[in-house]
Amino acid sequence: MVINAIKMIIPCQCLLGEGPYYSRSFNSLFWVDILSKALYRFDFTQQTLHTYHMPEPICWLMETQDQQLIAGFENAIYYLDSNTLQRGLLYYQLNEPSGNRLNDAKTDRHGHLFFGTMDKLEQQNSGSLYRLGNGKSLQKVDTNYVISNGPAISKNGRILYSTESSSRTIYQFDLNPQGKLSNKRVFAKFDESMGFPDGMTVDNDDHLWVASWNGHGLYRFNEKGSVSSFYRLPAPRITSLTFFGDDLTSIAVTSARTGLGEDMLEKYPHSGAVFILQANVQGIAETPVQLT
Repeated sequence: MVINAIKMIIPCQCLLGEGPYYSRSFNSLFWVDILSKALYRFDFTQQTLHTYHMPEPICWLMETQDQQLIAGFENAIYYLDSNTLQRGLLYYQLNEPSGNRLNDAKTDRHGHLFFGTMDKLEQQNSGSLYRLGNGKSLQKVDTNYVISNGPAISKNGRILYSTESSSRTIYQFDLNPQGKLSNKRVFAKFDESMGFPDGMTVDNDDHLWVASWNGHGLYRFNEKGSVSSFYRLPAPRITSLTFFGDDLTSIAVTSARTGLGEDMLEKYPHSGAVFILQANVQGIAETPVQLT
């Protein structure tokens, strides 16, 4: 099995934990609780956990090429001061429907930022996938998402994976160095027993890892779209993951408590925690956002 053990459980009890992100320059693991409007930072140097409360839902955080933090909030992108985490507006003109919010994000190997939007009520296919960076203006690159999740980039940088969670479908696109997408096709579909595909990443063997909402764990797919392994976790609503550490063989996995009744929370008390796993495969370092 590609997962050796759960090394640690961080009991942050997130309503909707998402967006784990490892920063080498800060030697920290960041993640968000979208519904609680909170940003978390686990400092590996100090071995301390910090919680920062935000004025609105925060959906993801990343680092730019000049080591600035940027974050996607409900309907805008902001700089975050690296010391105080105070906000400074970066991009606001998304022209999204009022019932939408930002969701998952990832960079390609050239630093283009790809992020999705979703209908907060999870009913309308009003969400989209956007691209920003490398001196280019914001561009909508795909549409018709109820819940846009992922995305993830292949090892060679030539494929982008994007999930439409409500239909349990993971798509592939061809991706060129300028960030242009083409040739959209279905890569894999979850059946009902697998839950719903959520956040994703790719390892150094070019296998796609997918967090499963209501699926209790992580699926690992080979390049042909077949499941190569599954790792069960002690929480049903697994939301996202990232590789981290000096050798990128540790994995941070976020989860959620929202929507779980008392019986389920009693059965799965670690729901909403961050799980730290040890793997025998290596991840790929995230490319910083190249804004200019």
